[in-house]
Amino acid sequence: MTQLFKFLAHFLVVCFFLVERSSASPSNRDKHEFDIKESIEIIINHPLNKERPASYLLGPPLSEEEIFFTLQPVLEIRDDSHFEQLFQLYKVTDGLKTLEAEADGHPLKDIWLIPGYYLMSLREVVETLLIMTRTSDVWNPSWLPLFASRAGDFVVYDTEDGHIHEFLTKESLRWEVAPNIQAFLEGIAKKLRDGRIRLNENGLFDEITTDAQTHEGLEDNILDALFLSANIENIFESEILMEEENVGAPPNLFFKCKKMPNVCQNIRNAIKMNKPRSLQRITNTNQIKKNRQAACGKSKCKGKKNSCDEYPFASTSQGGAGATIMCVALSENNSQGGQLNVFYRKKSVGNNDWFYMKSP
Repeated sequence: MTQLFKFLAHFLVVCFFLVERSSASPSNRDKHEFDIKESIEIIINHPLNKERPASYLLGPPLSEEEIFFTLQPVLEIRDDSHFEQLFQLYKVTDGLKTLEAEADGHPLKDIWLIPGYYLMSLREVVETLLIMTRTSDVWNPSWLPLFASRAGDFVVYDTEDGHIHEFLTKESLRWEVAPNIQAFLEGIAKKLRDGRIRLNENGLFDEITTDAQTHEGLEDNILDALFLSANIENIFESEILMEEENVGAPPNLFFKCKKMPNVCQNIRNAIKMNKPRSLQRITNTNQIKKNRQAACGKSKCKGKKNSCDEYPFASTSQGGAGATIMCVALSENNSQGGQLNVFYRKKSVGNNDWFYMKSP
């Protein structure tokens, strides 16, 4: 009987929440050319997507009850316009049908819905949130990952203010890309409509930008986007061996591999294949993303090792096409990202600076 009362109480809470949502917040349609459903339809039906598996590997829409019950264990769902847009998104589609995509052997370049990213199913959103919260010391607990690259990068929804950020895990870089979900999807739809997104020679999405639109030369802005938590250096300092280098010589990068054995093995494999140890850092975020696409865009990572690791790093001039890749656990990419960023900061390795991959 007690269990029955608990169930009824929980059911009434959900019903009250859904009724409140149905009468909440007036539409923002007058501020936008497309609503969320229209933007998704434009993206899916655009010729760049129409012929790709991404257009038919999207799951069916979810009901409000399904969305609520999936998110409720990990998130305090508030009755505001930001959460309204989150619900609207998953009432259009439940994102990529991951198991079918993996079973059919589709590489990343087939499943990306927007440049560089696929829309995660709500179940994968929750699973990824739990992994990132547990394994990444630079992850903001208010973030909900919505789009993923399978190389450890995400487009995230900030549940505090509704803003959309892009987050590059290994570089621990993030920046705001849109004020909300609707504006983000509408922006992608308009770029597709206006011919500002193309498929490159590798079958991957590229955004056509002018020099003024790139981050080239704006290292100060990129550094402002670094949000390493206050104690990250203490967390990772024991993972990195620092030694005195000759004055004027490029600093040496050492990894300890306890938390990332497969990442270290990938580096060893790459060096055996004559990939360089001398690397030059870049901070141009557009180029970093292009390098990641070129290296990992055709990977088929799945299961527990669903994150693509590459060497040379995407954040170096030597990264990109031809990099040696391996499928690793997302937690390993998180560990490498933390160690690499502590090294960059401690050794003051900036844009175009050289360093040497000493170990493994």
